[in-house]
Parts: sequence; structure tokens; C-alpha cells
Amino acid sequence: MEQNEDKIILMSIMSYYARQIFSGIKKYEFRISPLKLCDLNKTIYVYSAKVDKAIIGSFVVKNIHKGNINEILKITEYDKRQDRQEIVDYFKNVAVCYALELTDINLFQNPLTLKQMRVFEPNIQLPQYYKYITKKSIIYNKIKQLKPVEN
Repeated sequence: MEQNEDKIILMSIMSYYARQIFSGIKKYEFRISPLKLCDLNKTIYVYSAKVDKAIIGSFVVKNIHKGNINEILKITEYDKRQDRQEIVDYFKNVAVCYALELTDINLFQNPLTLKQMRVFEPNIQLPQYYKYITKKSIIYNKIKQLKPVEN
């Protein structure tokens, strides 16, 4: 899905979970705060934080599920998974939980590393959750040029 706007959405996800998304294991991204509704069904570029330190792929959020931990576990079917405790621990002491339902998941052929981004934009600040990169940014076109791996 192509984005015809003047901004790119860049979301940070820890490398362990980003890799699960792009390997097909993980179909939901769990968050304590929601994505803006206006960003539903738009391409979101994934910055794999910690280990990879690179923009490694993209996805589209087709739905945002909201509820308490038990409702979110049931909706996402994590209540039946062995790794359910990771989600329970993540949402510990949180009343309202969010699960972003992912679709159009694409891993990039050549990720854009933080080191490469800093060549073009030395002071780039990457988000803890997500941020917008506008056309004014030097790396906007670099991100738009990333190509998915052919299936």
C-alpha cells in the first residue's frame, strides 16, 4: 500500500519482536498507548531497535483492539500461546491494553541502518514509540526507496 502523503510513519520495535513480525510468528504489535486512528491502513516503517538499529521493513495496521489484558489475550489468541506470559508481563498494572493487528508485512532487501541515517541526518532522533518523518527530512526519500524482499 503506497502512502501519498507528505509524511512517513516510523515505529520503533525491539529487535526480538520485530524479527518475530517479519518471520510471520507475530501478527499483533502490543502497545500501552494506541496508534492514532488517522494512521490506520497506512504504511508504517519499522525501526528495529536495540540489536539491528535499522529500518528493516514495513507493515499496515488494519485494526486496533482495545481492552483489558484478558480481552486482548483472547482477541489475539495469545491466551493459547506458550509466550502469553510475555504479554501479561508487558501489560502488568495497565488497565487498558492495545493490540495493533498487522497486515501487508514486508521485510526490506537492504535495511537502512542508523549509521547510514546519521550520514545524511547526524542529529536524527528515533522514536520510543513512533514519529512522523516529513518530506523536509533528508532521510524521507531514503526510506521511501527501500524495497521489499521478493517472495
